[in-house]
Amino acid sequence: MCELLGMSFNLPVNPRISFRGFRLRGKYNRDGWGLAFYPDESAQIFKEPIKAGESALSEFLKNYTEIRSKIFIGHVRYASRGGISHKNTHPFSRELFGREYVFAHNGNLEYKDLELGSFKPIGETDSEHAFCHLLHCIKQRKVVDWKEEDFEWLAEKLIEINKYGSFNCIFSDGTHLFCYSDKNGYNNLRFVHRKPPYGKIKLLDDDWDIELDKDNFIDLSKEKEPEQTGYIIATRELTDEKWLKFEPGELIVFKDGRIIYSNKRPSEGMEMDVLIAIRRSPHRISLREISNKTGRSMEEVTRAVRSLLKKKYIRQDRRDVVEWYEESATFYTEPSRRREIDELMSSYSGD
Repeated sequence: MCELLGMSFNLPVNPRISFRGFRLRGKYNRDGWGLAFYPDESAQIFKEPIKAGESALSEFLKNYTEIRSKIFIGHVRYASRGGISHKNTHPFSRELFGREYVFAHNGNLEYKDLELGSFKPIGETDSEHAFCHLLHCIKQRKVVDWKEEDFEWLAEKLIEINKYGSFNCIFSDGTHLFCYSDKNGYNNLRFVHRKPPYGKIKLLDDDWDIELDKDNFIDLSKEKEPEQTGYIIATRELTDEKWLKFEPGELIVFKDGRIIYSNKRPSEGMEMDVLIAIRRSPHRISLREISNKTGRSMEEVTRAVRSLLKKKYIRQDRRDVVEWYEESATFYTEPSRRREIDELMSSYSGD
């Protein structure tokens, strides 16, 4: 099967550890490899239709420390649609509204009915066809600067594409990293949060040629700047860290090393602040009280509560005689999800 890699950090980083491990996944995905990143507003893509482990270019990149970016997208290919060639090797790129989009996909789609508009594939893959269709839809919607309502629309659009087959994808506009995991659980993506204080991690691939201690560990504190924080997304875990699985049909949008949107879980920032306020309250809590506790405006709190209700993390108290958006409406956390919420709170606070 093909495998995907994504990275989103708050500061430009070198993908030394993640790329070295991911590159070895090319042993089982022999038909091509690619790595894309953004040195500035434009994208740089290195890719070849050969096994990553046999590539002199790939060998050079894994040791080249001058590559730095806040966003990376990687792919190793096992050909299922289209011949083994450069034009069929991921990631693919196109310009739209002055932004350079980069896209990689894992899965198989029956794609003939997907409209393309002005975007035409160069190769023969279902992946590039889906990418062109997606850009056509974004162009039709006129999305230049992404907003939360656009993320919600995108989640529905990706689920719609997913109806044509198996579909995991990672793509970027140079600012956001969009990661979608198949709605039927096919090769679901997973992610890990990298943040200080950094300790040691154990590598899952025993033949990584990287500086290890005698127990096959690497000390991240020697690899990362203390202010660096972000996420790594992959088809399979690369390390022994606590990787979390995407929910089926989940879209997570990362920006500057933070989760700013998910259609399945609370996003960092406003939604988590509101959820924490509700969970820590010893009794039901009103919208007005949440606003006072979090220092957020009523508009922000109402928007977060709407999202958390939709994702089934909270409930409105049934004794209320007002609508959920009224200041006096009261809420409590969903009892069946409190353990999950506590884990999210612990991860969010760094406890």
